[in-house]
Amino acid sequence: MNDEELNNLKFYNYKEEMIDELDQMAKEAKIDFTKGRGDLYEELQDLAFDRDVTGNRVGSYWCDELKAERCLLGNFDLLQEAVDDFGPQVIDSSDLLTGEHLDILIREHLLPDVIEDVMDKNGAVPF
Repeated sequence: MNDEELNNLKFYNYKEEMIDELDQMAKEAKIDFTKGRGDLYEELQDLAFDRDVTGNRVGSYWCDELKAERCLLGNFDLLQEAVDDFGPQVIDSSDLLTGEHLDILIREHLLPDVIEDVMDKNGAVPF
């Protein structure tokens, strides 16, 4: 890869992609954003887990190790936040040091904020 290709490399934006995905799922599921924020949070969380926004249920979001590794490029700050959040035991064996596992860790770490952002984006009441 030459310098020009490196300078034009676009990094994967986990949060933005997850917000778009969950927002689209909520629209398809006809989620009512006028209900209480606590109930709405739970409903969106259930939807995210049901539709596997994190990839945790099947052990992979992409089902492609190389794609997962590419998404990690430029996102090691998020990976560090996820490890800090969940604790170092989440990567304490070589079996857990795969692109797909690390990709899932970032997604799980971001999910609460993503749910909050989707609620805000859709005008959910603040209480």
